[in-house]
Amino acid sequence: FLAGLIDGNGWFGKKQLHITYSEKDSSLAYYIKRRIGYGNIYNIKNKKAIIYKCKNIKGISIILSLINGKLISICKYQQLINNNYTEDFNIKILPPLHLVSLDNHWLAGFTQAKGCFHISTVKNKTNTINYNVKLEFFLRQKDKIPLNLLYNKIKLGNLSKNNLGVWYYKSTDYKTLFDYFDKYNVFAEKYKDYIKFRKIYILISKEKHLEYK
Repeated sequence: FLAGLIDGNGWFGKKQLHITYSEKDSSLAYYIKRRIGYGNIYNIKNKKAIIYKCKNIKGISIILSLINGKLISICKYQQLINNNYTEDFNIKILPPLHLVSLDNHWLAGFTQAKGCFHISTVKNKTNTINYNVKLEFFLRQKDKIPLNLLYNKIKLGNLSKNNLGVWYYKSTDYKTLFDYFDKYNVFAEKYKDYIKFRKIYILISKEKHLEYK
């Protein structure tokens, strides 16, 4: 989970790690800080976000022991190499994985950082409630590699790139998503979003949403 979270919203500098969170996920930030045992959390000025910073040698060593060989993003691996983590921490930094597995917590951590369980309504006068309910799971990041690996794993959904150079993976393969996230949880506000998403999907699949006006 931590490797996926860092692949999504982490940054390695010289003997330091920063992880950015939505302010709604502050409970998760403090939980991870407590589990690692080192670091501090700060509000980001003029943004609805917070940041966890760890500059403690022991704390960084613990983090490396948890994520080494589990990262997928090449840019995070390069940050470790370029900042001499091999020499500074006397550890061989293992190269990034070349696959996304649905049998571990990486995708949950990455979704916590870069994912969304989106629910929207669109006007439609052809049904009894005058609108359609649309469910969409998506991930976004400038690094295409993790999204492309997930796309190749699931074999459903689509990849696209916006005019700002951000890649999106979107999927409506709900069975695979539910099988995965029921087993490997996201946390805090993202977990609430997932539960709402799942409940609404069940209502729609049973056409229960057509009973409401």
